[in-house]
Amino acid sequence: MPIILTLGEVLRACEEAATYVGDASLLATRPAALSTDSRTCSVNELFFALQGDKFDGHDFLPQVFNRQALAAVVARAWRRSHPRSKGNFIVVDDPLLALQRLGRTIRRRWGKPVVALTGSNGKTTTKEMLAALLSRKHLVHKTSGNLNNHIGVPLTLSQLTHAHELAVIEMGANHFGRAHVEFFGDLAGVARAKTELFAYLQAHDGIAFLNADDNRLVAVHPSGLKTITFGLHNPAQVRGTIKAIDPEGHVTLTWREREIRLPVPGAHNASNALAAIAVADFLGLDPATISAGLESFAGVAKRMQILHTAGMTIINDAYNANPESMKAALEFLAQYPKPEHGRRLAILGDMLEMGASAEMVHRELGEFITTLPLQAVFAYGPQMRHLVHAVGQHCWALHFEDKNDLMYEVSRSVREGDVLLLKGSRGMAMEQVLEKLPAQA
Repeated sequence: MPIILTLGEVLRACEEAATYVGDASLLATRPAALSTDSRTCSVNELFFALQGDKFDGHDFLPQVFNRQALAAVVARAWRRSHPRSKGNFIVVDDPLLALQRLGRTIRRRWGKPVVALTGSNGKTTTKEMLAALLSRKHLVHKTSGNLNNHIGVPLTLSQLTHAHELAVIEMGANHFGRAHVEFFGDLAGVARAKTELFAYLQAHDGIAFLNADDNRLVAVHPSGLKTITFGLHNPAQVRGTIKAIDPEGHVTLTWREREIRLPVPGAHNASNALAAIAVADFLGLDPATISAGLESFAGVAKRMQILHTAGMTIINDAYNANPESMKAALEFLAQYPKPEHGRRLAILGDMLEMGASAEMVHRELGEFITTLPLQAVFAYGPQMRHLVHAVGQHCWALHFEDKNDLMYEVSRSVREGDVLLLKGSRGMAMEQVLEKLPAQA
């Protein structure tokens, strides 16, 4: 599906000083899509030659044009050193900045409502919940997968079409001006980064939907900003309460005297659902539509998926991890019902992008585990050794540097009746452990 700008309009959006080298007749053509991956770049797509710590997109330009890409956005410094390279080029100072400017231009040209979600936990689930609700009344464009960073967001915006009526965009952040703790130092730094969004919303007459139960967040938002608050505990404009939690962790949420049974387990999903309710209600969905949409929500792969195999229960929450989501998942494991002969086992991978606090947060998580009724911890990754050390003799705790060793030990140790939690940062791919678990009793 082509983007809504022509190649000539892309040229003007990338940078005031951008120049074009190539077939001028193509400037009236709309690229089929934007690409930053030479392996998947396809016919008539516009390739951005981004530079990272371990790669340089310019090195793959021959492959890109062999795949019949329409053109490539390249750095001016590269073009000066490769004046004879063949292809159609948009030449800019910085291809990454050009990509971001293009995303901004497309969003402005499109001109319809955008809901942007950010936070330390629950972004993807809330995004999917909200998109599912809004899709009952509108044609919605949403972030695909985890394309929520400074590259993924403009790529997501580039997929907007004039037919879309609303956009639900997930936004992570890992630098000021662009929330992972690695570049902020601590969670207070993450909160400060969120205030950049407040300043933008205030300048553009936007509305902030705030979790009233997050005291840090409420404390830093400016007084003149239009806000709608939601919460389960503190006073809020959109207020819900947890009426019941069934033995498998499914919450019944009460909102406006309606009882909504959430099909995704975990008490934390009540807060995610309330965030989606607040936005959907503001955008005009009626309560019956909101209730029905939440009760039929299918969930997100690798997010609190409950699986049953070989007489065991597996809680697959391997999509991502940080200290707060780890604690929530471990508490869920600790409360999950099991047969009398069964055991609760945590299979954990490193929490990545923790920066200088990595050792501390893994050690604190280990100390937290000592307060829970778990029987075993299988921990994978270099930082997890700090967790295992902190767990000490509280339960059977093993540390692994090699994932194959981890999977072998888990596969030979589990038995019928066990409840297993899989959890780790996305880069740890803890769902791979599933491949080695017995498929039948």
